[in-house]
Amino acid sequence: MYLEKDKFFVGQLKGISEDSNLILANAKNEKNKVFPKIMIRNSYYHYVTVEEEPFPMQGLADRIATIFSKGHVNYIEDQNIISILNGKIIVNEEGVRGTGPSAERVKKIYDQFKIDLNKE
Repeated sequence: MYLEKDKFFVGQLKGISEDSNLILANAKNEKNKVFPKIMIRNSYYHYVTVEEEPFPMQGLADRIATIFSKGHVNYIEDQNIISILNGKIIVNEEGVRGTGPSAERVKKIYDQFKIDLNKE
């Protein structure tokens, strides 16, 4: 989203009001300052562009949850991570952190999920 000359925000669009105010999550400005959530008034921006589709973390969390007991998979939206087994395994867009058989199983699910995304 471009504001005035050389000023912009990049983030995940979370909402648009009836009068075109925008709500962004995990936004960064041109100076790389991070804003967990920000509302931008319609008079402040000139135009909005779509950079790329966000990685569907909720979909991945749902797929991972099919192999773990209820409550062991937690998608933390504001951090855009999936915590499995109370943080023993962490998944983000870049991959899986953790060790052991459960982490290996999650890595296989993650890899297949990415393959499935590329097919769409």
